[in-house]
Amino acid sequence: VAFTAAAAPPRPIPLKVAEMRAADLRLDGSDAAAEARDARTVAVRTPDAAFIKIHFANFSLPKGVTLEVSSPDGREVYRYSKDKLGPHTVDASLGQNGRTSFGAMSIQGPVALLRLVGTAREPWRAGQGVRVTRYMEGFPEAMLPELQHKQMLQQAGGSPEAICGTDDKERAVCYADSDPTAFDRSRPVGRILMGSGSLCTAWRVGPDNRVFTNNHCTSTQNGVAASEVWFNYQHANCTGSGNAPVTKVAGDQLLATQAILDYTLFTVEDFATISSFGYLGLDVDEPTLNQEIFIAGHPGGRPKELSVVSDVDGGGHCLISDPDYDGNGNNTDAAYSCDTEGGSSGSPVIARD
Repeated sequence: VAFTAAAAPPRPIPLKVAEMRAADLRLDGSDAAAEARDARTVAVRTPDAAFIKIHFANFSLPKGVTLEVSSPDGREVYRYSKDKLGPHTVDASLGQNGRTSFGAMSIQGPVALLRLVGTAREPWRAGQGVRVTRYMEGFPEAMLPELQHKQMLQQAGGSPEAICGTDDKERAVCYADSDPTAFDRSRPVGRILMGSGSLCTAWRVGPDNRVFTNNHCTSTQNGVAASEVWFNYQHANCTGSGNAPVTKVAGDQLLATQAILDYTLFTVEDFATISSFGYLGLDVDEPTLNQEIFIAGHPGGRPKELSVVSDVDGGGHCLISDPDYDGNGNNTDAAYSCDTEGGSSGSPVIARD
């Protein structure tokens, strides 16, 4: 069970991990020969990008034609047609309406392919096709520590201490055998990418379609609809490279948000695709002094990590050091020395008991 999304004063700023880039790409039915060859493909390439998220300024296709947005290896494929739009986000601040303009789900890596497939079952009309005027480029993971450091220095009023003593965080998978309970309880935790290009952590709460993050991460209906949440974004092994398969869902409806307790509760599209990751409950009791805790999240925007032990707590399990800590209000929070970083905002503080 979890107390609430992690928060500490002063109010943190979500970690910026991407920027919007201008583009001018079009796919339409003007080349009949290309349609016959099924070769209507364009690629968005940007060196070293962690991910690419395509935004459509205009989307209008005849029946029978589908747009595929995919990675070159085919591990990620999202499909959009006249009759059925696959998973997508809607950012009203960009003028998107969710029908003829929207954001495709992000594609991992530096290349995203856009391909029209199928044969039109009705004539192509003037103006039909797909137009891309912008895309979001994710910063390489190697850049994130420096960017995070600069952001902390720029943050008004300083920044809460995040790494307490030695950095004791570990990849989540490193606890699969040594602490299977902590590893299992990290499964409902995902990385939320906002339309602003910033990220936080989010997590499933309860058996229904309910997801928590921090209010300072996103707090509006548009912010939720413009976001996507990545579940199972974690390393496949304790050492070395390689990530586990990721399941991405788009934000749907804002249900509740509050600045003092710093939470936002929302739903996601395609909830059935993340139901297998399980959920956390809420501990409605007050936390107690020296209560054992651990934190699962995406510090620094990296694949999922676990904060289980703390050298500040004698090298043992992380503990509640002050159950009546002043956060955005009097006695609203609980203090601890479990290590976090920018990107950890929204993480559940999980009670060991």
